[in-house]
Amino acid sequence: MRLFSVSNRMKQVCLGLYFVLGLSLCLGWAQVPEKSSPRVDVVIGGDAPALERFAASELCDYLAKLYRVDAFPDRHLSPSPSAIFLIGNPDTNALVKQVSEARPFPKVSDQGIVLRRTVLDGRPALIVGGGSPRATLWAVYELVERWGVRYMADRDILPEHMAAFKVPDLDVVMEPVFRIRAHPSIQDYASSGESWGMADFRPLISQLAKMKFSRLNIFAFGYQPFLDWQYGGIQRSSAHLWYDEHFPITPDMVGRDLFGDGEEFWNPDLPYKADYKQLVSAGERQVRSLIECAHQHGMEAAVFAPTTDFPPEFAPLLKGGVKSLQLAVRPGPDTPVDDPTLFGLSTAVVKATLNTYPEADIVNISMPEETQWLANYEQAWNTLNEKYGINQVRTLSDVLAASENRKGSMRWPGQRGLNQAKADIVALAFYDRLLRDPDLVKGTLRPDMKFLYAEPAEELFPLLARILPKGWEVSAMPENQPEHFLPRAEVLDTLPTRQIPGSMDVTLDDDVVGIVPQFRPTVLQKVLQELNRRGWTGFTARERFPGDHDAILAYLSRAGWDKNAAPYAITQDLISHVCGGACAQEMVTAMHEVEAATLNVASNKINFGYYVPGMIMKFWAAGPTPAYLTNLEQQYQRALDAARRAQAESTPQGRWYAVYWVGRLEFALGFAKTADLVGSAATAEAANNHSECIQQTEKALQTITRATDAYARVVRTRSDVGAIAELNQYGIRALKAKLAEENK
Repeated sequence: MRLFSVSNRMKQVCLGLYFVLGLSLCLGWAQVPEKSSPRVDVVIGGDAPALERFAASELCDYLAKLYRVDAFPDRHLSPSPSAIFLIGNPDTNALVKQVSEARPFPKVSDQGIVLRRTVLDGRPALIVGGGSPRATLWAVYELVERWGVRYMADRDILPEHMAAFKVPDLDVVMEPVFRIRAHPSIQDYASSGESWGMADFRPLISQLAKMKFSRLNIFAFGYQPFLDWQYGGIQRSSAHLWYDEHFPITPDMVGRDLFGDGEEFWNPDLPYKADYKQLVSAGERQVRSLIECAHQHGMEAAVFAPTTDFPPEFAPLLKGGVKSLQLAVRPGPDTPVDDPTLFGLSTAVVKATLNTYPEADIVNISMPEETQWLANYEQAWNTLNEKYGINQVRTLSDVLAASENRKGSMRWPGQRGLNQAKADIVALAFYDRLLRDPDLVKGTLRPDMKFLYAEPAEELFPLLARILPKGWEVSAMPENQPEHFLPRAEVLDTLPTRQIPGSMDVTLDDDVVGIVPQFRPTVLQKVLQELNRRGWTGFTARERFPGDHDAILAYLSRAGWDKNAAPYAITQDLISHVCGGACAQEMVTAMHEVEAATLNVASNKINFGYYVPGMIMKFWAAGPTPAYLTNLEQQYQRALDAARRAQAESTPQGRWYAVYWVGRLEFALGFAKTADLVGSAATAEAANNHSECIQQTEKALQTITRATDAYARVVRTRSDVGAIAELNQYGIRALKAKLAEENK
């Protein structure tokens, strides 16, 4: 009985175990373990620079995201890796040097990228390196892009399906088409980087690095709180944001939930209603953070020294000075080039810049945009000629005649062009005296600083190789709108680019075209082709609304390295990765219409959406609806229809992108219709039809309110939030005030 009892008990135990095992299999408790991920070594040099260590950590991060491979940067090989990534070059990584003995590492510039399959100790390996640590970082991002990742202005787009890991069979050597690939940061207006804090800037800078931009421009204006200085017993004591305009936060404003608890829209990193010292200390802290963040991501940092714009407290020192649009005092028409007070003020600004931001890589010195300082141009020319023999290159009379007769110039036509040339001759002579003075940089924290001359008159390009020291640079923006530049691209030929590196601003969105979406890839492709053909060194992506420009930034990223890059093919590829092929086809249709609308606005109403007082009320003009505006409404409507079709065709995970463009285009169409209605109200007023005037004004107010609400629902960046603040102030409140006036 006992044996029988034990036997039965064993049967019961066995049956119980079978039951538990079966149940666990059904419930997934006893799944067969997944195949373990391969052992992958990511090896850096023993004394790897910080950027190479960062490059290795970025590669490990993407290995985890894309392949579920756990890898960590190390200075040594593990006992039995399945695959190896060697980070760096023969000078920074001994293992790269070892594998390069059989096949030498390619000769590349400091920006050259290398991705090369090799073998180390019988195991597959990939060299991920370049001619410098930042080139190695770009090599990582190039590899990741070849793995199927796409970079947007605020995020990565990972492949929808995870592939099996393997060491890619690559033999890639890349050199950039343009060495200077720059992007702005702090600018001006509430809808620009002037309103961004570091929490906004850091993700953008990270994405720009992945797109292999090489420089961050930090061009703060003299009225802004980003540089403290003193001279002549006067301490700077005033600073403002967005030209001292104000954007109150009120309960009734559209997009109220975007603005937090403050009294008015403000930069989140700067103290609101603080005293000057607190404000400028925070501003300088932000600029230093921008420089540091740029360097951490392999980008140079260029800062701006406002050498001819001085806060109003310095006005008593500068005899003959005039007020400028920058809330500052500037040299007046007759201010001598050798004026000792002007020299002292500008010296103080440059010294403060070098001592406040010694980590910067280059300092921008801009030609005056306001051209009143020109009376002494002949004396300035003679001074430069005596020193550099510029008459041997071009005579003064030739410069003046050419500047007054610029073919097709929209930005500087006729007398304006002549005044620009005269003023820039004066500025060149002044800067030559200022920046060549050995006492200027003596005792500063950066006596070796390079300078960049921004936007000299194009007729002066041939002279610059004689005037500027070796290693200094020139940037240009012959026209605000790139389509206006193309018919006169030959002006680029006159800069001696072998001696003077030249870069040009390429406009993605222009402030005077303004707040509506802008897209002009066909034009920008031609501009870059002209820059490359004529030997220019680079470009700056001139923009304030990066949320609009994922596609064009992707194009610039590729065109910086591939002169045959095709913008619409890159646009379609990017959007296909974001939200699927069907969505991409419709979005490309929408973007073609946005490009047509951009060129329409830029050609016919250059200040259409300028985000300044009068943004809406400038359309209060009697008369028939302008043809450009009728066409614009039709273009935006077609773009919106296509974006709505794209939204319907989008993948679920990518629908946000189509939704963004639907909202952005609903706004653009509403803005155009508001302009039309405001004109109709003015026409009724001129005809003494008071009731019709009120009715059209009410419709305009309703339309801009709905349009602003559509935009507010899809904001992506701090620039978008600033644009909503501007629309409330210059659009909705302005029309409410006009309606109240009409109802009196």
